Order: sequence, then C-alpha cells, then structure tokens
Amino acid sequence: MEQKKSKKVRVLLISAGVLAVIYLGVSWYFSSVLIDFRKRPLEEDRKNLKIDSPAQFGLTDAEPFEIESQGITLKGWFYPASESGKCAIVYHHGFTGTRYGGMKYAPLFASYGCDQLFFDARMHGESGGDYGTFGYHEKQDLLNVIEWLEKNRNLKDLNIGIMGESFGAATSLMAAGFSEREFAFIIAESPYRSLTGIVAQRARADYGPVAGIFVPLAFTFSEMRADFDSEQTSVVLKAPEIKTPVFLIHSLQDTYTDPSNSQAVFDSLTGLSDSEKGLYFTDWNAKHARSIDTNREEFSRQVQSFLQRIQAGKRLSGVDTTGDS
Repeated sequence: MEQKKSKKVRVLLISAGVLAVIYLGVSWYFSSVLIDFRKRPLEEDRKNLKIDSPAQFGLTDAEPFEIESQGITLKGWFYPASESGKCAIVYHHGFTGTRYGGMKYAPLFASYGCDQLFFDARMHGESGGDYGTFGYHEKQDLLNVIEWLEKNRNLKDLNIGIMGESFGAATSLMAAGFSEREFAFIIAESPYRSLTGIVAQRARADYGPVAGIFVPLAFTFSEMRADFDSEQTSVVLKAPEIKTPVFLIHSLQDTYTDPSNSQAVFDSLTGLSDSEKGLYFTDWNAKHARSIDTNREEFSRQVQSFLQRIQAGKRLSGVDTTGDS
C-alpha cells in the first residue's frame, strides 16, 4: 500500500514538474514574441509598403542622421524645408515597421513648409537595441530625437508637430504625457491605451483564451530581459498630463487594435479643452492603421479640419493661440 502511495506521489510530482516546465517555457516564448520580435530590414519594408521612392510623397534630398540615445544608436532621414527651418514634423512608425511607414502622411503637412524627420525606433530598421519595450524606452528616444532636431535647427517644442501610427501613436502620446512638454500637435492613428491591455487582447485573439494564463509571467520575463516596467507603458496613465493638442483617428473595422482604445485615450485627455482634442472613427472598412490608404481624401480632410481648428500654422510658428477666438 505504501509503495503504491509513494508511486502516486512521484507521478504527481513529475507531472507537476512537467507542467511547470511547460508553463515557464511557453511564458518565455511569449516574452520573446513581445520584446524580441523579428527586425524587418529597411528595404524589405519599402517593398512591403509598395514605395518606389520617398519622392512620391514630396520628399527629396534626404540627409541621413544618427544619434546616440540611452546607450543605442537611432538612425533616420532628415528632410530640411530650407536652410533655416521654422518648424518640423516628426514621424513615428508602427510596430515592426521602419521610417518608411510614416511617409504616406507627409503630404498632410506639406503646406506648412516644415522640415520633416523620419527615424527607425529602437529594435526596428537600422536602429540599434536588443529589445523593443512598447514605449517605455522609446518615448525617451523620441524626445531625444526631437531635442537633436531642435538643437540643429534652432527650434522649440511648439515648432514641432508629431505624427504617430499604432505603436508610434501610443509612444508619441506617452512622450507628451510623461514629459508634460507641449508640442504643436500630435496626430495619433490607431493607438493602444496600454501595453498590458493590448497584449491581453492580442493573446486571446491570436492564441485563444488559454493564452491568458501565460501573460503575467510573460510580462515578468519581458521586464527582466528588457529592463522596463510594463505598467509604465500606458497612454491613459499620463494622458491627463498631456498639454499638446491631440487628434485621434481610428478605423471602426480595426480588428487588430480595437477602436475602443482610442476612445479610452480621448476620454483620458482631461487636461485639454474640447477645442484642443478630437476623435474621428473612420467607417470605410480600413484595416489597422490603414485608414489613409483606404480613403486618403476623407482622412486628409478630417486631419486638416483639426489642424485648422487649433491654428496649427500659428502653433508651429510658436505663437500662443490659447486666447484666440
């Protein structure tokens, strides 16, 4: 009897050990999916986006640049509008993309005559970095790029407009919220409200309900490996501190990042007046972050309407418009 009982205990212990190893292994795998994703080469991204040349977006005479940021090198292209720039637009691409991802938005801002800057986020394109951290380190990278631009072109925060897509939109909003700096504007296409929320959503969608049990440990592994705090990758956490006018745009048919994310961000922008923030849901069957590809004319009209409302031209010139009617 004792021998049978001992055998059962051993079987249970072995089974528990096997399950523990599986749990640890799967959680480690999910952490790699999260922070150690495949780095897409610049040329591959250009072909995927069907871009023949930046010139098709009015971008010519690129000046390659690289800067050191938090121990890594960031690379990109700078397009000066003139010898003495008066304003600039900085673009931040989406997850696994490259600097090419922001170029389709360049014509939206052409009339302002600003410098334009495109760069690869850490762990993307030609930039360095061993891991991606979904805005935790990237928000400071973005601010460092802006500071490099301001120093070289003698610009101030109010001379800078920011255009971000998906992960780039969330990172741009985090940069403004965590730093409490005021830029001319942020146009945010399809952001997520928080990393923890979007990962839980994508895990269920991509791997089924059972994936949820691996998410907590996957985050723990990710934080240890990439030196970041997932709780500090939340747009809504610091959205009330944002002083920069924000326009959110999101497709109602987005099945990758639910449009409720933009609604949550909009609702959290409590530090902005009604005239300083906007939210528009596109309804023309666009996929995630593809609203401008599906209906450029209406997308442009909505963005331009917001830019006119906040008097973007004056803001880019550094003029305080808060007292204007």
